[in-house]
Amino acid sequence: MMNSARARLAIAELTATLTTDFDVPTLLHSIAAHARDCFDAVSAVVILRDPRQPADVVSIQIVAESLRDGSSADPRLHITGPGLSSARDGAVAMIADLDAGDDASWPQYRRQALAAGLRSMRAFPVVALTMPLGSVVVHLDEPWGVARPNDFGQILADITAIALSTGRVDGRRASTGETVEAVLHGTTVIAAAVGVLAEHFDLDIAAARQQLVRLARAHGVTPTAHAQAIVEAQNTTPWDPGATGVLHAPPELAPPRHIDI
Repeated sequence: MMNSARARLAIAELTATLTTDFDVPTLLHSIAAHARDCFDAVSAVVILRDPRQPADVVSIQIVAESLRDGSSADPRLHITGPGLSSARDGAVAMIADLDAGDDASWPQYRRQALAAGLRSMRAFPVVALTMPLGSVVVHLDEPWGVARPNDFGQILADITAIALSTGRVDGRRASTGETVEAVLHGTTVIAAAVGVLAEHFDLDIAAARQQLVRLARAHGVTPTAHAQAIVEAQNTTPWDPGATGVLHAPPELAPPRHIDI
């Protein structure tokens, strides 16, 4: 059952973020989390087309995901079949009930999705200035039904498109293509940094990602920038990546001994 109040709060939070100097990969992760939470889904992911590939090659990358139980089904379920079609064609792709058997489209995807315990899905296209950029893909373990409005999913996809077309790269306004490339790179860097934090502090992935966001805030930088610092520390001193201080909040400044007026 869709909670309309929770959906309105999600939209309010995301649109408020757009008015700040936001970190695009972090915002995309929030979009995936809100999609999974508000749709009560098994999983929700944001996928983007890779602009670095030749024009005749459609390469899709998962750049943000939120999973109900912390473990993902085969990631190909998000980037093939209807997810791929939506990202490539810039159109909504939907399957109301995978077990209904009245639609022969995407047969291999259907077999794999049913084997993974999934029952329905929606893929909401991310389109900027008529250019398909990707999709927000949501999977359920029950038929979609009528209580989950498609307009909420498309709003999330549209917010994704706005973020990609207004984001910044290295502190400057960038083209949509540059932003997508930066997101694809940043996603890899964040995943590596989250892995370092998870291993160092014995955290699960969700907790390690939250720790990254907290550390970035404490150091006064974006999560992507702090993730890059963690990866560089890991490469420089793999035996002790925390030696540079990037795995902990900076020490508080000592109070002044006295104030001369």
